[in-house]
Amino acid sequence: MIVNAKNSLLLQGGVVRASMLGRSTYATRTPGDEELGKKDDDFKFGAAKKDDNLKFKAARRHGSLSSFGWRWRRRRVLLVVLAFVLLSLTMHLMCAPSTGDKRSIHAFTYTPPGRDARHDAHHDARHDARHDDTFKEPVGAPPGMRAPRRGEPTPHTYDGAYKFYRLARSLRAAAHTDGARKTNRNVLFAVSSLQSAATLLPLVCDMASRDRNWVHVALLGRDDMSLDDLLAINGVDRKACPALWHDARPDYADYSSDARAEASVQSALTHVHSFLHPQAAIVDDALSEDAFFAAAVRNATAALDVPLIEVPRGQCDDLMWLARLDAAALRSWHLPTVDIVVQVPPDSSSVLHLLASLAHADYARLPPPRITLELPPALDPKVQRALASFAWPPHAHSRSQLVLRRRVRTRRATQEDAAVRFLELFYPPDAHAHVLLLAPHAQLAPAYFHYLRYLLLEYRYSSTRPAAAAAMMGLSLDRPPVLVDGTTPLLPAEPSAPFLMQAPAAHATLFFADKWAEWHDFLTHRVSAPHTAKGARTLKLVSETLPSWAEYMLELMRARGYFLLYPATRGLVTVHSELYRAPEEFSTGFTSDTFDTPFDPDAPFDPDAHFVRAPSPPPPRHKTREPPLLARKPLHALLPFAADLPAPRHLPHLPHLLYNGVTLDPSSVAVVAGKYRKEFSEGVGGCVVPAGKRRTVVGGRAGDLFCFGDGGWEDVHPAGSVSDAI
Repeated sequence: MIVNAKNSLLLQGGVVRASMLGRSTYATRTPGDEELGKKDDDFKFGAAKKDDNLKFKAARRHGSLSSFGWRWRRRRVLLVVLAFVLLSLTMHLMCAPSTGDKRSIHAFTYTPPGRDARHDAHHDARHDARHDDTFKEPVGAPPGMRAPRRGEPTPHTYDGAYKFYRLARSLRAAAHTDGARKTNRNVLFAVSSLQSAATLLPLVCDMASRDRNWVHVALLGRDDMSLDDLLAINGVDRKACPALWHDARPDYADYSSDARAEASVQSALTHVHSFLHPQAAIVDDALSEDAFFAAAVRNATAALDVPLIEVPRGQCDDLMWLARLDAAALRSWHLPTVDIVVQVPPDSSSVLHLLASLAHADYARLPPPRITLELPPALDPKVQRALASFAWPPHAHSRSQLVLRRRVRTRRATQEDAAVRFLELFYPPDAHAHVLLLAPHAQLAPAYFHYLRYLLLEYRYSSTRPAAAAAMMGLSLDRPPVLVDGTTPLLPAEPSAPFLMQAPAAHATLFFADKWAEWHDFLTHRVSAPHTAKGARTLKLVSETLPSWAEYMLELMRARGYFLLYPATRGLVTVHSELYRAPEEFSTGFTSDTFDTPFDPDAPFDPDAHFVRAPSPPPPRHKTREPPLLARKPLHALLPFAADLPAPRHLPHLPHLLYNGVTLDPSSVAVVAGKYRKEFSEGVGGCVVPAGKRRTVVGGRAGDLFCFGDGGWEDVHPAGSVSDAI
């Protein structure tokens, strides 16, 4: 009985234990069952403490914290793996063409400049073949729109996201143009309409064939004509026209709304700038292009700080000289400005011909130069009436750029006073403000501004400008028949070639800003030099038919070794000798009605004058037959060699003439200038030069030629150095 009772108790305990385990597990799995939860809580594990046979340990629950934590760790691992896969897919998709968001900057695969372009093109072709199915450009109408029926215009109403399916390939293939650098040789032509493309293609091919720039053409807009068809219609051969072509039109371009088309143009130009960094962008006139394109190009180039050159409507042939400039010169297209200075003689209306020629000249949509007229006290009534109705700039609603300055004093000016008064008419505010001096009896050709702009950009802003170009003081439009003495004929060695001459020109000459500022500083010291110094009065070399300031300029040119570039052709300016009036400081034909102190030929010379004048006035100027003005034609049809200028690096090889007409070897310029500089600083500047020393040279200043005021001494560099050539 005892054994049976004991076995019965053991069996009962096992049943209870099994029941509790089952209930606990079930309760854990179904915690909402209140009855099972209550029975599980009511069971007391210490009810049989006194009987060791009734003691037992609770079974470990399957829903414990340890099992719960493992399941959550496993979920976190799965989530991390899933996130990594999603990130990998996202990065892979970012390497594809644009995602289509108008405000996003789409990613492209970039090829380093050092890689072979042919290898890149082959790799791109294989890569594109593998991904044609994935990134194939859609055709037909956009989603949600139907294609127009035959004869119906294409609706420009689609405003969806855009992608550039053809731009990435051409940009990657142009990596050899060194577009990763911000300073390079890339020039961009951007076209939208087919008419503008036909207009600019001759300029594109001419520039590309000269091999001075990498020429890129970006086709944008709504037209769905393929690039190959466009070139074939215009007769362009890719081998004969080695430009780089970029189809920058988005998908569904012909259905785009104005807002979508404008946004796609700006986005495409942003991509082009990121890969190519073009130095300048050239487009057709806004009146010939699509309205959305003109607005987008102007906004994009302004935001990207890229100079924009707009070819005026119908004048592409007149600007063919653009093809001869390099990228650095084109980048400076808007930098140089020109001021015109004219001194009007008393009782003369010759300036009216000059003003008429200025008004009829072509300025190629560039800001016309500002005109400063110095009027005499006795002004001709015709001139006064004409100035009252003279509008400058012509055909413009902007602020007037005509400046009138009328003198009050009627006393005859001395040589020094006349030179100072003339030089005070203009001072350059920066290094890009140049000045054009014009004689009142001159008349300009319609293409004069094109010529000056062309030479100014080529010889002052080109990337190939040599050190010898620093010795160029300016550009002359006139090819004078005689030397500065007024009598000796000018006979250059090469009559049909441009030449450099160390002589001032007073009829039509453009002076560079830095040289004008240096001349201003020179004259400031020159008029302050003691007149009683030994050798202060020198023999006058310039004829009195030219203004007195020409003598001071000749001194600076000889001391510095500066030259003016004279043209290879005549006809850019006509000087009417029948309207010539002698400078006021040397005039003999005016009466007391004109000046309070008329000229007296028997009066003694001014002892304080800087220059010793001739014993008698110069003879009247001979009336020479001037060549007619060049007709209104493009420069390449007017200038020799189709307007191909001598390259800047070839300037030292041009003929160099001294003021007396003697041809000088270019290698001897520094020696001749150094010899005269020593004579001038000792005789005029009052210097006593110690052995092995010289005055400290400061760029743009002339104080080293004078030994009063500020300035120090420095050791003389070996002969032939750059410093000695200044």
